[in-house]
Amino acid sequence: MLERGLRKKVAALGAAVVLCAGGSLWGSSPQETGEMVMPAPAAGVSAVPAQGVQVYVSGAVGKPGLYEVPAGSRVTAAIAAAGGLTLEANADKVNLAKLLKDGMQVNVPRLNAKQLREQRSVAVADRSDATAGGNTSVVGSSSAARGASTAKTTGKVSLNTASAAELTALPGVGDVTAQRIVEYRASHRFASIEEIMQVKGIGKAKFAKMQPYLEL
Repeated sequence: MLERGLRKKVAALGAAVVLCAGGSLWGSSPQETGEMVMPAPAAGVSAVPAQGVQVYVSGAVGKPGLYEVPAGSRVTAAIAAAGGLTLEANADKVNLAKLLKDGMQVNVPRLNAKQLREQRSVAVADRSDATAGGNTSVVGSSSAARGASTAKTTGKVSLNTASAAELTALPGVGDVTAQRIVEYRASHRFASIEEIMQVKGIGKAKFAKMQPYLEL
């Protein structure tokens, strides 16, 4: 009987030790048990940093190559990063509003032979208009050539507020055509950039060259 009672006491004591050890582990902190807890990101802060996308720009642009632009950008941003459209670019064949994806290629096609001939004819006609205006217009043509390069790299020209001199920065626009734009604007404020084709001497071919650099 004495031996049996002793065994019961030993068993009860062992059970008590196990319960105490379990309670101690249950109440311990993650640091005490060796478990790592990642801190939650602050409210309004994304756990994944925003990154850019890399696209390859080719064709009729100033500097074809690989460029990185902010995520969510459109084709127009990639073309701007590549130096803008050249005078040979067929802007009507490019969807400037398309969203860019990482690894995609943006190709700007060139005008075909017929379109290039039409473009040259328009340029010759514009130079003839400038020459008809005398020596001052000839000088203005040189300024227009420099201005066209500036317009392609620095920004756009406002149809409703630009002066005649500023309008000559547009590709294919000399002093005579710029004055026609100003005279048209005096009685017909431009409601859209396409309306510039209502001005004498500006057709679809010339508008295609000017369009990337126009704004209201």
